[in-house]
Amino acid sequence: MIGKHKLELDTPCLVIDKNKLINNINTMQKFASAKSKHVRPHAKTHKCVEICQLQLDAGSIGISITKPSEAYELAKAHIRHLLITSPIVTKQKLATLAKIIKLAPETMIVVDSEANLTQLNQLGRELNLHINLLVDIDAGIGRTGASFETAFALALSVHEHASTTLKGIQCYAGHFQHILDNEERKQASAALLNKAGKLKQDIENATGLVNLIQSGSGTGTYEIDSDIASVTEIQPGSYTVMDKEYFDIEYSAGHFQPAMTLLTSVISANHTTHVTVDAGTKAIYKEATHPQIISHASLNYEWHYFGDEHGKVSGEHLPAVGEVIEMIVPHCDPTINLHDKFYVVENDIVIDIWDIALRGKLA
Repeated sequence: MIGKHKLELDTPCLVIDKNKLINNINTMQKFASAKSKHVRPHAKTHKCVEICQLQLDAGSIGISITKPSEAYELAKAHIRHLLITSPIVTKQKLATLAKIIKLAPETMIVVDSEANLTQLNQLGRELNLHINLLVDIDAGIGRTGASFETAFALALSVHEHASTTLKGIQCYAGHFQHILDNEERKQASAALLNKAGKLKQDIENATGLVNLIQSGSGTGTYEIDSDIASVTEIQPGSYTVMDKEYFDIEYSAGHFQPAMTLLTSVISANHTTHVTVDAGTKAIYKEATHPQIISHASLNYEWHYFGDEHGKVSGEHLPAVGEVIEMIVPHCDPTINLHDKFYVVENDIVIDIWDIALRGKLA
């Protein structure tokens, strides 16, 4: 496929415009650097080793990732300075963590309970090294994280254990990322992260540690959170490729481009109201938000049930059988997880094919 025009690709498929991707990576890095913040981008979005390397080459301090199986693939690919952003508690995942730490001992992990801290301290003892930990704080989602009331004592306990090293705190507000109004989003995120910053200061005062990490933030709040003095690093993910949900929110500083699109072909056109395309829910993760068609004017991708393999496109001036439709997907992360490869283009010509190597790494 190298050298072909993107419209010659078999569909459905994901295409990345390399120049737009690099623009997005550099835009985020330059913004954060101007605010004296580090970027530890979240690879749960793109799940791709090559994109991780581009982010590190641009100046990122490391890479965030959610699952041990994902982190292990990155460590094997020599991607270093990883932060695993969800607790690791099961026997199988702890075994994977041990393999990660042997490859990349600087890896950091979050902890949100004394019980999990005991497990991690035991693992450190078995490996004869210190395990680097961030105390994860519940930002209000109720998903993971210690409460603000218990996080202080947990941090002191991490500091006091023999085989763990306290590196800082994590406070990520995923529920704030898609608040449409920028001012409302700003008020919510600033209040939370200033509260987390006060906790970090209390921990530093009690332990004598200095310059502890305060990590968190995403594509929806990166510009807001970069103005919070206590925040040391941000974890945006979707900015690399973008999606319709993020294009729908109001930014004041963000100028990211749609680096990733999905191509789908018309396979049936027997009706005056719509055509059928070859991208259904097995190719596009279904959200309340609809895909945005950018290749044709006045066309809409509809979510009415049309089958797992088929999609319904309606509107004016319907395309003919065989025509390729290009769209921005609603939610990039889970859509990417449905595909095996990115077709990388420059000037619409395929120049490379990148594996989505972390696809399906659920453990």
